[in-house]
Amino acid sequence: MNPFSTSDLHDACMDRPEVHLQVARPGLKSFGGKHCYSGEITTAAAAGTSALRLRDILSETGLGRVLVVEGNGIDAQWALLGDRMGQLALDNGWSGVVLHGYIRDVAALKNIALGVHALGSLPSRPRWPESIPVMRDIPLTLHGMRFLPGHWLYADEDGLITTDRPISL
Repeated sequence: MNPFSTSDLHDACMDRPEVHLQVARPGLKSFGGKHCYSGEITTAAAAGTSALRLRDILSETGLGRVLVVEGNGIDAQWALLGDRMGQLALDNGWSGVVLHGYIRDVAALKNIALGVHALGSLPSRPRWPESIPVMRDIPLTLHGMRFLPGHWLYADEDGLITTDRPISL
């Protein structure tokens, strides 16, 4: 049984303006083995249109956080997260990864207890240049909402919501 549902959290918070509830527009699909996840938001985006290398970030201690990534969305030509990066995130204590981009290794990710939402899947991975500038912990506007570092994200198969503080039913 899930510890929460985004639908129930939405209903409980929709008349509480003090929690700054936001709901993501449709478009992200659930791919990970953990279908219900939450955590404090941290963000990352590549400078320009370069592929963002997530290994360095997911090697950090996650502390139950959710990494929200601007991965160049529908223009991307490669997947940013696969089974190895998913396992690395889980091993380091991340609760989930939300990609405005693509994943690969779909079947394997289903067996990793990590929350993963993405636009879809692609089999290709990027070839990494020596250095890719990465912007961290910046506000991101994706799917009709602002993802702010330090706010909280709640996700399940119904979708994603954010609040400015941890909430419970």
